[in-house]
Amino acid sequence: MTAPDAPEFEDAADELYGLHPDRFVPRRTELVKAAKAAKDKETATAIGALRKPSLGAWLANVLARESPDEVGALEDLGGHLREAQESLSGDALRTLTKQRRDLVGALVARARKLAREDGEKVGDSVARDLEQTIAAALADPDAARAFAAGRLTTALEPGVGFEGGSSARSAGGTGTRRPPPPRGTRPAPTRRREEPEEPEDEGPDPAEEERARAREEAERAVERAREARDDAARAAERARHRAEQAEGDLTEAAESARSLRERLERAEAEETSARETRDGARQAAEEADTAADEARRALDQAEAERADLE
Repeated sequence: MTAPDAPEFEDAADELYGLHPDRFVPRRTELVKAAKAAKDKETATAIGALRKPSLGAWLANVLARESPDEVGALEDLGGHLREAQESLSGDALRTLTKQRRDLVGALVARARKLAREDGEKVGDSVARDLEQTIAAALADPDAARAFAAGRLTTALEPGVGFEGGSSARSAGGTGTRRPPPPRGTRPAPTRRREEPEEPEDEGPDPAEEERARAREEAERAVERAREARDDAARAAERARHRAEQAEGDLTEAAESARSLRERLERAEAEETSARETRDGARQAAEEADTAADEARRALDQAEAERADLE
């Protein structure tokens, strides 16, 4: 019975780095088993060594596959920016800086849309990872080519030494290779040339399987740590938002209290004035009553005197 064809390493890498990180390890395991079944231990080992990408790296890989022209333009734009900086060309630098800002904004917005289509909501920390990768691609031609290759495992950082190299086995390498296929496509199988029949495989190597399990467990631990970091970042963002709201509420309450105090002070002043007016009116009324009594007595006396004269 003829052994099944082993998956080609380039095809396997292209497929894996187009998958969401949650689907990376199960599919890698399937491809490793397929290579072993085809008795291609070298390819099985190479595929097994491929590292699962972080969410930020996956987002960059998806963007490179879906918007290759825009991502490919980063290398040229970065070169023009460096030339403008070296020549101290202010006008050119301002124009290129605006182009960079517009391009970065458009790429991040495009990546967020692609992630939503894949059921992934991109948080601020993942978006910052993508922005850093774009900045690194603008600053370093090797980083730009690695970004365009669509096989990043971690987000690139501007200003940090970048490991290039042209190894066809390197997931982040910058060697010449065909462009990655669009998301959701599977590369066509490639027929391998007939090779001499190898001795029957003696079965899986327990030590290799143990190392593979350890690698997968380490990857899961790293992913859990990243998720915890992202959750903490989101919680901190929510807490900052609540603090800003509380600060606004406090300012509004203080303003309301100040207004109420001013109204209370005016009301108290008006009350004092009204009381004084009332007291003055009462005193005037009492004096008027006294005068009226005196006038009545004078009238009575005058009437009495007139009666005596009659």
